[in-house]
Amino acid sequence: MKEPKTTTILLTSFAILTILSIITVYAVHQTPTEETETQTLCTYTSTATYDYTAILQTPNIIYNNKTILKPEDQTPIYTRLTRQINLTLTYNFEADLPAETQINYTITQTIKTTAWTYTIHTEPSKTTNQKQIQITLPPIVKATLDQIKNKLDAETGTSTTAYTLEITPTFTVQANTLAGQIHQTFTPTLTITFQRTEKGETTNLEPLQHSKTGKITQNQTITRPETVNQRYLAYGLTAVALTGLAFSTYLHSKTKPKTTQKPIEKLTAPHKDLIAETAQKPPTTQTTIEVKTLEDLAKIAEILAKPILHATEANQHTFYIIDNNIKYQYKT
Repeated sequence: MKEPKTTTILLTSFAILTILSIITVYAVHQTPTEETETQTLCTYTSTATYDYTAILQTPNIIYNNKTILKPEDQTPIYTRLTRQINLTLTYNFEADLPAETQINYTITQTIKTTAWTYTIHTEPSKTTNQKQIQITLPPIVKATLDQIKNKLDAETGTSTTAYTLEITPTFTVQANTLAGQIHQTFTPTLTITFQRTEKGETTNLEPLQHSKTGKITQNQTITRPETVNQRYLAYGLTAVALTGLAFSTYLHSKTKPKTTQKPIEKLTAPHKDLIAETAQKPPTTQTTIEVKTLEDLAKIAEILAKPILHATEANQHTFYIIDNNIKYQYKT
């Protein structure tokens, strides 16, 4: 088996190396050299907790003559046995960095039915530097709310049996920290529902707990040195592969064996007066003598005074002379 030439091996090796280096360049470019990370510089939280005391009518059976109910009692508040509900709101602001804080707040009470909405009370806006605020809200008296609802029903020509009371505080926080400024608006709304269910007429207050969290962030761009180094390495590998491919291609072309076969026109030109073209295949004779060159066949033609016949079949050129039952021929 003929061994491949060194130039062929080099050319093949550098061609494969070039393909692999191009694939490597593509692969390393799929990973970005930079990434953006979000850093949390400061977190802060506003919380609001409602507490109530339901003042009960006595004597009563269902409550065993208790005079008040608190959230921790975890028992229904029966509306007919409740004289009023006293409410307090505790607001608290916390940040994990020292902050110069200013809090502005106001509170609105609104009655709502399916037909209309009416604001019955709005406290004037107040400002404080305290991060914890204790607020005593106006007591909830069902009889007073019923009078307002009935009057509004009469004015609007509606008749509603169920309604809700919404207490909506709005806290606006402005604070300065080393990480930057904080601006937060917090509206922990309490909904008081007077409803008739299978358990009777009850008053529900929910939700009693509210919270809202925020943070100050900073985006930071980070360079990945390992990715940059991988790209430079891939570029270097590609440069070496392309240089080697170009050099091995040049060597291969220089060492490629040249054909020694002359064009047929150039080969037959010196003997064109002796050559006759034929469309037939050379006939089979008893004796066939192969000569090395067309010049040798031309000498025989001159000696025998016979023409050289030229037949072509499948790019095979045959020049021959017939003398009795002897064929002198040259193939190329």
